[in-house]
Amino acid sequence: MHKLMREPLLHFLLLGAGLFVVYGWVGSRGGGAGGQILITEGRIAHLVAGFEGIHQRPPEAGELDGLIEEAIREEIFYREAKALGLDQDDTIVRRRLMQKLEFVSEDVVPVPEPSDAQLRAYLQANPDRFRVETRYSLQQVYLNPQRHGPRLADDIASALTELQRRGALADAGQVGDPFLLEHRFEDVTASELTRLFGAKFEGALRTLPTKAWQGPVPSGYGVHLVRIDHRDDGRAATLQDVRSDVRREWIYDQRKQKNERFYADLRRRYEVTVERPTRRGGASGLVAGLRQ
Repeated sequence: MHKLMREPLLHFLLLGAGLFVVYGWVGSRGGGAGGQILITEGRIAHLVAGFEGIHQRPPEAGELDGLIEEAIREEIFYREAKALGLDQDDTIVRRRLMQKLEFVSEDVVPVPEPSDAQLRAYLQANPDRFRVETRYSLQQVYLNPQRHGPRLADDIASALTELQRRGALADAGQVGDPFLLEHRFEDVTASELTRLFGAKFEGALRTLPTKAWQGPVPSGYGVHLVRIDHRDDGRAATLQDVRSDVRREWIYDQRKQKNERFYADLRRRYEVTVERPTRRGGASGLVAGLRQ
């Protein structure tokens, strides 16, 4: 019996039966949603526009009937779900409604287009967010520590000597071990190299001399021999460099501030009481008490 009670299928059937009973009870008391449903010309135009946006053509008569019927179905299910109280205490529904209200608040007072003076001030206040990244053009040779074992140090020295002898004429693809990534990278950003090889690898490249094979350089894969053909060091950005990025972030911050002010105005309308359980042991004890 205990094993049966833990079956997911049984839980699903019990939940369905419970909803059926509740719906029957609500219907018997006349508490269902019911009422009239009006699909206006404006709503139909909206449905048609949505269809055209996806299919790049107007809907045929049968397709339009299907769109209208789906809108009716959606409205009926929405009303009946609300009548059953299914929108209550549902985290996903509550968060979606919160997001929609925030969108409404943004539309009521739109963010004006920023001036160049405002963008320059924002850039000066947040220089690290828009710094022009270091960029590299380099070649790399990979050596797998597991494959070389105790010979790794000697094999690194031998490979490095051969690469230094060939210099710029060395073919990185003909030296070292097989590797999933490319042997040559052109004008790649520091963040991209960090994503591919790890922060330790990119950090080592910042101080290596250019135009010479160097190593070993560690990465998340093993060790590498590297030749940096060109390095364009990072610098503080000018507005001309990153205007679109600064504009986007400025508008985002302005919307965030407007949302915070909107919430603060709403918050003042409510008297909020928080009943916290009394329990010793600080926050960890409080959490433990809530779980009991």
